[in-house]
Amino acid sequence: MSTEYIRAVSIRRGQVYLTSKSSNDDVPYHAWHCESLSKVYGEEGQPGLDREILRMLCEYAVLKGHHPSLERYRHALEAPEKEKIFQETAQALQAAYDLLQSEDQAHPLTAQSEAARAYRLTARKLQDRQYTALARLCSECSG
Repeated sequence: MSTEYIRAVSIRRGQVYLTSKSSNDDVPYHAWHCESLSKVYGEEGQPGLDREILRMLCEYAVLKGHHPSLERYRHALEAPEKEKIFQETAQALQAAYDLLQSEDQAHPLTAQSEAARAYRLTARKLQDRQYTALARLCSECSG
């Protein structure tokens, strides 16, 4: 699995561009239009964009360099409140997991029971709530 290295985030004419590169190829950093982030930005504005970039950073991307556009994300990821947000999500996810039957607990991501499907939906909602809470921390940064 590769890691996306993000060097800058810019908004031009309402469209989101990332300056990034992948860890698994030799292509240098390049600015490119990100349609999915542009769609979120168009529909939800800065809070939605912050949420989705933080999702990327928690799942498969890292910040590289010190471009001013990265400071808000670095602030959120380094804020003391981050640990509390993650702990609350982990506790709620564990509580939902504990309600599953043992057969579903063995394979919670692939089990096909209604309970397992409900668990996966709950997990997605909890992650969305987690990334939304992190995104609120971005607004505290002046960068």
